[in-house]
Amino acid sequence: MNFDADLARLQQERKDGRWFENVIRTELLDNSHRALLTIVPDPDLEDRKHKKELERLALIEATLSEPDRNKIVEDAIRLKSAQDARQDLSVLPTLELSDIPMKFEPLAPRSTAIGGASVDFYVLPTNGVTYLDIRSDFSVLTQEQLDLLPLFGRAFTQSGAAGQDYVQMAQRIAAYTGGVGAAAQVQSLAAVEDFVQSFVVSGRALDRNVKPFVEILADLTSRLEIDPARLKEVIAETATRLESSLANLGFQFAILLAQSKLTPEGALNERLQGIGMLHSMRELAKLDEQQLGPVIDELQAIRTALFRAEAIQVVVTCEDSTVATVSEHLASLVESLPAEREKTRSPKPPAQDPVPEARIAPVPVAFNVRTFKTVRYTNADAPALLVLANYLRDTFLHKELREKGGAYGGYAQASTGAGLFMLGSYRDPNIIRTYTVYDQAVRWVLDSPIEAEQLKEAILGACGDVDPLESPDIKGRREAVNRLTGFTLQERERFKQRLLHVTSEDLRRVTSRYLADGSGVQVTVAGADLIEAARKEHPQLFAVVEPV
Repeated sequence: MNFDADLARLQQERKDGRWFENVIRTELLDNSHRALLTIVPDPDLEDRKHKKELERLALIEATLSEPDRNKIVEDAIRLKSAQDARQDLSVLPTLELSDIPMKFEPLAPRSTAIGGASVDFYVLPTNGVTYLDIRSDFSVLTQEQLDLLPLFGRAFTQSGAAGQDYVQMAQRIAAYTGGVGAAAQVQSLAAVEDFVQSFVVSGRALDRNVKPFVEILADLTSRLEIDPARLKEVIAETATRLESSLANLGFQFAILLAQSKLTPEGALNERLQGIGMLHSMRELAKLDEQQLGPVIDELQAIRTALFRAEAIQVVVTCEDSTVATVSEHLASLVESLPAEREKTRSPKPPAQDPVPEARIAPVPVAFNVRTFKTVRYTNADAPALLVLANYLRDTFLHKELREKGGAYGGYAQASTGAGLFMLGSYRDPNIIRTYTVYDQAVRWVLDSPIEAEQLKEAILGACGDVDPLESPDIKGRREAVNRLTGFTLQERERFKQRLLHVTSEDLRRVTSRYLADGSGVQVTVAGADLIEAARKEHPQLFAVVEPV
């Protein structure tokens, strides 16, 4: 392929006439050689496949001789023996705990105030790219506005502004930036049972495009224009995407719903990202354009409440040569915003009822989650809980849930920021068996020997969790959040030191203290047949069963 010659020919043919338009008309619009394919979902497909599989197995079973049956039993015994066999990890090259660096690279911002707004510059080698975040506290929103916040995040970058419609704004964003996004974030505090509520607008652009990049952000934050027809499209697209992605969102929904039963932070996250958000979007999708007027008024009220000169915090990650240019253009952005007004903060939502719950979804599998309340990052037990999560996942849950149980994945996760510990299965054909495995996992840690090599691997994995490789934009953003939430350099280094000194007795101690008392809450998102079968076998498994 002579790519340069082809491009030169294309450029010449474009000068000679409407080349693209003619190709589209000839090859697409006026082309009579076409086919129309209509795909209609078959609601009975899964049942027919299951019935066919049972018939096939019955036919095979009918033809088996006694030696054939004996061989199947022998193969099953060999498979179980192989699954239960301990691997000799000593033959593999591995890191040692002494190889782990103990210090985090210090990263101090250049902090300043521009027009009343707080601005932190993180000067890093970014290869000519400027990264910019605008943060605002969304706790000032009313409860009604809070339910609209996920929609606001989508409409913010998919609407018109400053006299330009959505198409024109989208063209500006594509021409001058590497993308602009907006979303609510709930961030845990390191030491206390509390959290920060931030609405964050994030974007990036080449240094030479800083001026039009910041102008775009200024237009969106101060001169957003939401058209009813366009908003209707945004709502329809979002609702359709959510409904069609339930098979992929089931695990997220189960995790968020379980967390909502333990902490106010979890309840807020579930409202913004979980089934609560899905229900809000479904209700919005029922409205026609004429009914969207009050919704648009509330979305604009959200914008003016969030983006005020003294209320925003700007985080910029860029090279030293760009700081002055960014500062100059940020001054214009802040000047376009209204002044701060007296704040009235909404109360934080309470944790939901911790009863075991199942949600019915149109999926042929289950997502099973059991979550425990533990301790925050600065507590001395938090490092041991993180190591325990890695240890359980790699040495027990993967084998029992994936290899033996047929689930796509078996997980343990310690959210040391939020003070939660989760056991979960992904795309799982089982419900009862999986919750039994969770019980067995706790007993296994308490009663079985913990080998030194497996413990070391779990510690190394935990060190990777707390000190991952990060790009420059992530480093600046992460440091800003760490400073906001109390994850200081000293606390992070203390946490890492504690990680390296976790012992097998520490794992047993935190397992006994936080996981063995039966205080965990459990949530399953699964197909109706799986939930019905589980309830027949164990009627008290779920206190609540509702559709997603």
